[in-house]
Amino acid sequence: MTNLSENFIEEFVTFNEQHIEFEKLQPAYYQIGFICSVQAQPSLLELDEWLHYLWKENECISFEDEKQATEYAENILSFVSEIQALYQQALPLSALNCENWLDDKGQISTNALQFATGFLNAIELFNEHWVSVENHESTENLLQTSILLLSKITPIEDQDPQMQAIFTQLPNFDEILKILPQLLSNLAYGAAQTVDLEY
Repeated sequence: MTNLSENFIEEFVTFNEQHIEFEKLQPAYYQIGFICSVQAQPSLLELDEWLHYLWKENECISFEDEKQATEYAENILSFVSEIQALYQQALPLSALNCENWLDDKGQISTNALQFATGFLNAIELFNEHWVSVENHESTENLLQTSILLLSKITPIEDQDPQMQAIFTQLPNFDEILKILPQLLSNLAYGAAQTVDLEY
């Protein structure tokens, strides 16, 4: 069993909030969702293929010195390592603390919205990397379920009436947030298996 830090997501958020380039970075939970999505793909990408998406559009990754750049890279790689350790064992992403993503009125929090947006954007950007799961029904189902549930979390104005009708048939927000940590880990675990099966 890998020695996992229970607070690694909290530490990642704190690192981002205190980063000198904070204003140029995407919101922390958007980054978390994006990284969780990229790491769930059947074939893993190199860091330089997706790192720049953690920064706001039209912002360049820039640092004052090598030490700052190294600290940033080490933080990202440490976070990726934690996510991968969970995915490889199909353990839930409990550190997301999804139970705190609903307010007293049952409304979705900003953290949940940003996470879901980041996760879905990564799927869209690297859609071709998910093609391999199409021949694996269980993983394809996990992917479609994840997309649907995360889409329900991210409200879109002028939503297609057909999609709205589908959303009404999906579980309530509290139920979605309960199953999300395990669902996403199962997706990543299943996706990795599809690659192994190809060889």
